[in-house]
Amino acid sequence: MASRRKPCNGGDGPGRRSPGQDCSAATQQCSFRQSAPAGATDAECTAAENCLIVQALAGLSLGLVLMNPTGRVVWLNRAAENMLGVSAPQCIGQPIGRVLKDPQLASFWHEVASRDGDSLGDFTVRWPKSAEFKVNSTRCFDHSGAEIGRALLFCDVTDERAVQVQLTRAVATHLLNLAGDSGAPTEPAASLTPRELRILRLVGRGLGNAEIAAETGVSSSTVRSHLKSVYRKLALGSRAGAISYAVRNRLI
Repeated sequence: MASRRKPCNGGDGPGRRSPGQDCSAATQQCSFRQSAPAGATDAECTAAENCLIVQALAGLSLGLVLMNPTGRVVWLNRAAENMLGVSAPQCIGQPIGRVLKDPQLASFWHEVASRDGDSLGDFTVRWPKSAEFKVNSTRCFDHSGAEIGRALLFCDVTDERAVQVQLTRAVATHLLNLAGDSGAPTEPAASLTPRELRILRLVGRGLGNAEIAAETGVSSSTVRSHLKSVYRKLALGSRAGAISYAVRNRLI
């Protein structure tokens, strides 16, 4: 006789899911327990938490926060707890705006909450510790195409950025050694503003965006905006090109 798959909820009964329904359905019902009085029973929630897919999401190295259509947190994994400096019991049922304690992340959510489609952002956060995040906001839909909530995905790229800065400094040092003292310095592009010129000098010294932001007293996003303007005005295609330009023009 064919074996019968064990249901996530552990059995049949009033208010429980039938054995043929899969874990994802129980997980969805469980995740909305805090915001829907007619949601899943405690038994269903416990069963969903034991499902493989939930355990896999909980153990991701990327931070994941799920929200219902009103923007209230219904679930987050361990990585998100660590990255955001919060605990799940404190967050479940709370508006995501209250959970995002870092001002840049809170501002990002305020901007994208009403947008359609995905939104991406790069941020230097200060809470609960200094770090570099890539953040993705996306809408979640059921099989019929109806929106059932939102998701925020956080990727900590601090170590990756640190390696990039180290490589940038190595490139800058190498270019300086090659340049030596030969040749007369040329004038930088006159179209650069004083702030853009200062940022270009700091890039030439091998500083990363977070370090430049601290040096100039502006946010990392403002630094990125200035750099985009510098690249456009000087027809540069990359940070390495900016370093090379700074070295050739004796800006460091």
